[in-house]
Amino acid sequence: MGPIDAIIVHFMIPFLSFCYNNIIANYGIGIILLTLLVKLLFYPLTAKQYASMNVMKKLNPQIKKIREKYKQTPEKAHMAIMQLYKENNANPLKGCLPGLIQVPVFIAIFYTIHHSSFQALLDVPGVNQGFTSFWLPNLTQADGTFILPILLGAVTFWSQQLMIVDEQQKKMMMFMPIIILVMSFKMPAGVLLYWLVSTLVSTLQQLMVNRQSDVIEAKVISKT
Repeated sequence: MGPIDAIIVHFMIPFLSFCYNNIIANYGIGIILLTLLVKLLFYPLTAKQYASMNVMKKLNPQIKKIREKYKQTPEKAHMAIMQLYKENNANPLKGCLPGLIQVPVFIAIFYTIHHSSFQALLDVPGVNQGFTSFWLPNLTQADGTFILPILLGAVTFWSQQLMIVDEQQKKMMMFMPIIILVMSFKMPAGVLLYWLVSTLVSTLQQLMVNRQSDVIEAKVISKT
């Protein structure tokens, strides 16, 4: 049994089954609770990610000046930026690694929705197969109203505007929400529900960290 299968069989399916039978008989709510649990478990890592993003945000004006100064010599600009990172103990990759670590969980939820064990849970007579009877009636099928894909695209765009501080990176990633929107049209609703809630929680966490950082910085400035 591979690691993804182990996560599905020993964690995903039992957790969703427990939520349905002991908390609320709704697998959509179970997926939301699963998302919140995953975000809680990974919070120590994501806290480091947010801290790294804040450092990069503060360095961004200096990086712009360096690029402007050495726009004719990209090699010197790169060396100067690397030196700036070293002096401030900053590393852009620190903001990416926690997200990459969570990728296997996303893959696991994707395969969970397609897994025969989850389908068996839904096939039990009288079981609620979806989120509501009029919206997402079956979590293994795509959202025919396209509400989830649109919401996911919008939240992804909002998240990028908040989290990405480098203007060049923003330009490179500007089409990502559109790509996600198109990709998600045929994805199972259960997968999109997890993806949407996860992105929304991450964005709200980043907002909280930013506000806390601004408050601390304001206090330091007021004392000087």
